[in-house]
Amino acid sequence: MRRRSSIDHTTMREMNVTLILDTLRQRAPISRAALAARTGLNKASVSNMVKDLIASAYVRELGVDESLAEIGRPAINLQLNPDAGYIISAEIGVDFISVIASNFAFEIIARRYENRRNEATQEETFEYFCELLADVYLQARRRDRPIFGVAVGLPGLVDMRTGRLLVAPNLDWRDLPARERLQARFDVPVVVVNEANMAALGESYFGAGRKSRLLLYVSSGVGLGGGIVIDGQLLTGVSGLAGEFGHMTVDPGGLLCRCGNHGCWETQATQTALFRRVRAAIAGGSRSALSQYQDQLTMSLIVDAAKNGDTVARVALEETARWLGIGLANLVNTLNPEHVILGGTLSVAHEWMTPAILDEIERRAFRQVWEQVKFSTATYTADAAVMGGVAMVHRHVISHPMSWQLQPEYLIS
Repeated sequence: MRRRSSIDHTTMREMNVTLILDTLRQRAPISRAALAARTGLNKASVSNMVKDLIASAYVRELGVDESLAEIGRPAINLQLNPDAGYIISAEIGVDFISVIASNFAFEIIARRYENRRNEATQEETFEYFCELLADVYLQARRRDRPIFGVAVGLPGLVDMRTGRLLVAPNLDWRDLPARERLQARFDVPVVVVNEANMAALGESYFGAGRKSRLLLYVSSGVGLGGGIVIDGQLLTGVSGLAGEFGHMTVDPGGLLCRCGNHGCWETQATQTALFRRVRAAIAGGSRSALSQYQDQLTMSLIVDAAKNGDTVARVALEETARWLGIGLANLVNTLNPEHVILGGTLSVAHEWMTPAILDEIERRAFRQVWEQVKFSTATYTADAAVMGGVAMVHRHVISHPMSWQLQPEYLIS
């Protein structure tokens, strides 16, 4: 019985420490007394745990809260220590590689970003990615503080238990033991997940979806994916494969998708589909300022054209938005979410797309379900996945603040 009591006490203390760290994440700067009031823990316990957290460099003091000093109750504010340690997060996209290092306060302290040619092989691209990752890792390592973990997002089906990429249709990659290869090169825990799932967690943790009980995140760019976050926990599915929304069939007789199916949502509601619509309109004789850029179309060019009243750009955006709304209506009816967030490169055109998206959802979703939903665009676009990776590692560290070093598998527990 004594052993069980000891275990229970240790577990309870770690839970309380996690509560303090998470409250600091959300509420800092905050005093010890305010921490006690906010968490419901007694002041003596909070003081003791804060003392230990300062000694272990997770927390730092900021100085006296002047607003309380004026009424005779000086208090020292606290916050998470930015230099407690570092997190490496990375994404391999269809045509780019992004790697960052973040401190414990979510500030990016190192970055490598490279555009990649599509003709590079799977092995060439992955090896180059490892070189960029090693460069950022070494930059963080020189700061002589712990590196808590490495999170990597890939655009395809990733078995989260093993970190193996099964298939990435838009990269034409298959069967890559990504986590195994990365873990052999880096001496900290590594997690490999779907990039849209990673971005969904980031929006829930410190983006537009904070405090949402059930968050539906959809990311539309070259491909289309997303994630579901329930009470701060990512819904991964049995193998970590949940969130492949882009391969829902929305048009059974529709276009061939890179996955081999016909009529996937991804064929109609992505940047690729948008570009196809612009080119088709120009080929059909419509006049547009985009005519001279047909082979170099970008989202910024289309957004600029829409701002200037270009009909081809606006019609293409509205048609793509309509298809986004169709798929979102299906998901809203299925999941009954509290919050729907649109991310990815298409979200930069939200000014011209949101009205058509909302109109389509309102036409097709149950009113009783849809009227309770908040709709917004994502906080992060280009950095969505890498910031989501930071969130993934950060969340696990504050959940195991005193024992993360002893749990090499903690990132996928």
